[in-house]
Amino acid sequence: MSRFRWLEFEPPKKGSDDSSLEKLPSGAFPSEVAGVDLTDAAQVLRLADEFYRKLEYEKALRYFSKALSLDPNLEDAWFGQLLCLLDLGETPEALTWAIKANKIFSKSSNIISSRALALARGGNLVDAMAFSDGAMKSDSVSWFPWLARGEILALSGASNAEFCMMKARELSPKDWLVSFKVAQSYSNSPLYEKAIPIFQKVLAQKPDVPEIYFEVGKVQKKLGLIDSAVESFQRAIKLAPNEKKYSDAYLDALNSGFIPKVVGWFRKIFK
Repeated sequence: MSRFRWLEFEPPKKGSDDSSLEKLPSGAFPSEVAGVDLTDAAQVLRLADEFYRKLEYEKALRYFSKALSLDPNLEDAWFGQLLCLLDLGETPEALTWAIKANKIFSKSSNIISSRALALARGGNLVDAMAFSDGAMKSDSVSWFPWLARGEILALSGASNAEFCMMKARELSPKDWLVSFKVAQSYSNSPLYEKAIPIFQKVLAQKPDVPEIYFEVGKVQKKLGLIDSAVESFQRAIKLAPNEKKYSDAYLDALNSGFIPKVVGWFRKIFK
């Protein structure tokens, strides 16, 4: 059983009135949230979206799941749940639920692309590209299928990955979250160096989101820019002092040693 035990249910067929959703576990959610009717699926979905845009993935996941317990045929809630699992690094869990969601929403480009991205992050690039091809045949393709395709191509070493990332940003040019997700996808791939300038633009818009500094720090550390990584993790800690993963990353960067710093110096010299 997953650590996300509130996800453990068998999804109903689309259009079914008789949901087989299990009762959500006691204590999984607050009994009330100011200004939100927790019995209204649409309001709960909006709350989940708000947490997702704050990059608070576990909270968002809980409320996407809560929305599905109220209305199991909400495609946006299924998609949001899959995004959260991918962002939390729960790749096998994401693939499991993407398969279930795909059975209900067989033509959804977002759902199919979520499945493709989970496959790619699990190392199955051939099937990932096949599902991505299927998603791109949809009449309505949002930024996410382009982003997923870009990451799959980057993981495959294909030269046209950047084109897909550019298309994702073009579809939502004013949305910082899309740019952040593009940078995050780059950071998950061999093209991780390309994430830094995009992250920097996002930080210019959202300087108060600790998760962004955390993501920047991870890339800086991979690049051997240890001092910069330490500074980024420090900023994340300042904004969210109780978040253990930020303090762990900070301590790990401090203890990274001499060799990564040398790599970083060479990158600066020969850039």
